[in-house]
Amino acid sequence: MRTLLTFSLFVFLVCIMPSNAQAQCARWKQTHQYWQIRTGVGLLPTFVKDHTTSEVPPLSLELRYRPTPRFSLGLLAGGSVSSVTQDHHSGNSLTLRNKFQMLALRAAVHTQRWEKWAPYGGISLAYQRNQVEDMANTQQGARETSPIHYTSLKKGVFYGGFIGTCYQPVPQIEIFGELSYGLSIATLGVGFSW
Repeated sequence: MRTLLTFSLFVFLVCIMPSNAQAQCARWKQTHQYWQIRTGVGLLPTFVKDHTTSEVPPLSLELRYRPTPRFSLGLLAGGSVSSVTQDHHSGNSLTLRNKFQMLALRAAVHTQRWEKWAPYGGISLAYQRNQVEDMANTQQGARETSPIHYTSLKKGVFYGGFIGTCYQPVPQIEIFGELSYGLSIATLGVGFSW
């Protein structure tokens, strides 16, 4: 509950922040599109610390609404598939596959300091679903006798932050890079605005 309250307070404060550059705001309204769709690929998956192998890299799709020059609200969906072989000191090994899915509500604050570059940062409130399966044995009895234990299904809500920058060669197209927690640590992608 405290996380949701903090997130709501942050969104409220960003919405009521006064804009100190009315000329920039007028120019932004003339040349900017309010809706944006972005797609990205994760360069550094969140599970890299577990020495996993990516079968399907982290892929994401986000729909954003940007009502003001300094604020956007987006809905991001993404997923990845990775595998790892774990060795036990008894000599047993286990090959696991992790199917990770995430759905996130993201609020971001943008700067308008440069004409084509736009740094941004924000927070996200996300729902995750991890499904882990043994690639060799799918029977329940084989899993119970293995000395390596794992949770086959894990779901939950978490929050995180992100920072990034985007380059707009033309007003409708952007190329972005982002550091975040959740689907991928480092993401590279493209976006289209209308």
